[in-house]
Amino acid sequence: MKLIDIKQLSEFLNVKESTLYSWANGGSIPAYKINGVWRFDMDEIEVWIKKGKSISNPAQRTAAEKADNQDIDTLVRKAIDGVKGR
Repeated sequence: MKLIDIKQLSEFLNVKESTLYSWANGGSIPAYKINGVWRFDMDEIEVWIKKGKSISNPAQRTAAEKADNQDIDTLVRKAIDGVKGR
């Protein structure tokens, strides 16, 4: 575990400190408040970043994501067909 302060994380993420305070207070980012001061575990931050990664190239999507999308498409088609009386 390597804890860093808000200034270090701000520089690392290239995000304003005020934004990090907002995220930490709202629980949007993994953080610890120690003696009234926010600290961040770099391992947890790296995992958090990877979870938020968006994939813009459809070829890079996982099989599970493709299956989820197909399930949604199937449900939508069935709903439309049901409304149209098919």
